[in-house]
Amino acid sequence: MKDVLKEKYGIKVPEILMKGQLQTFTIHHTEFVIVPISHVDEEELYELYQLNHYMNDKKEPYLATIVLTKENYLSFEHDENRYLLLKVPKTTFQPHAIGRDLARFHLKGRSYPYQISKAQRIGQWKMLWEKRLDQLEMFWRGKIYQESLHPFEKMFVEAFPYYLGLAENGIQYLVDTELDEDPHPIDSATICHHRFHKNTWLGDVQMKSPIDWVFDHHSRDLAEYMRFSFFHDQEEFKQYGYKFIEDYDRTSPLSPFSWRLIYSRLLFPVHFFECVENYYLSNGDTFYEEQLTSILNTSDQYEAFLQSYSSMLSMRTKRMVLPQVEWIMPVGK
Repeated sequence: MKDVLKEKYGIKVPEILMKGQLQTFTIHHTEFVIVPISHVDEEELYELYQLNHYMNDKKEPYLATIVLTKENYLSFEHDENRYLLLKVPKTTFQPHAIGRDLARFHLKGRSYPYQISKAQRIGQWKMLWEKRLDQLEMFWRGKIYQESLHPFEKMFVEAFPYYLGLAENGIQYLVDTELDEDPHPIDSATICHHRFHKNTWLGDVQMKSPIDWVFDHHSRDLAEYMRFSFFHDQEEFKQYGYKFIEDYDRTSPLSPFSWRLIYSRLLFPVHFFECVENYYLSNGDTFYEEQLTSILNTSDQYEAFLQSYSSMLSMRTKRMVLPQVEWIMPVGK
């Protein structure tokens, strides 16, 4: 890797260190990160570079910037994988309130003036969710007739009908929202993250990485932050789960359309889908068996969370009540 960096960037790297899953090195007190990007095609990568350049012009704090090769390419190849180089900001990230910081980030991203196609996700949730659901249902149908199943597969086969129902409710809620509510100016597309959570900006390397980005409705980040908090830090979620969204709403008031999109995304069980998909992609890593067990064991609590979101909203906004999903159990059941 050192030889490739010298050839492609003309820099002599003294030592490459691992921070979590990322390779990093430091030159003249400036940190750089080598990011694998084989999953991103060139056209989308160019769009992310343009977004990165735009947010840099907007003086977005703690922003990592893409470094071009000597020949002005965005990426380079090494051992049949593609990578790019990010220059990490020198200042340490100190979020005051992550909900407020995210709202300000979205406000800047919303003013991006150019067309986005490859990194675009806004308006595509229904199509993407239906495609994902159809693929997993087809896979499930192939499994239910197999005689010998691994413990993970047995859990998946038994649990899938429940999550199929939850997913269909999420899709229908999304459709009803788009029919019932008129979007406000705040509902236009902005720079979001694939899966935003409390460690996205505060990970092993503290930075805002453009490789995490998609162009979507801001409710994506709000829903995924709360989903992650629910599954990964129950105690913190109980104390601060709604403070995050309230801080966001105070900084950039959410529309009824936004509140309902958040709920539709929370209804759609992305956590279940990703766990199953990752298990098979990893060739049966037992980590995902433990994760699926945890997801299934907390399904009642997750229903209670969905109910509490609806209750919180009616108390918090004083102006709207979410349409109910009848079978979601009431709190305290």
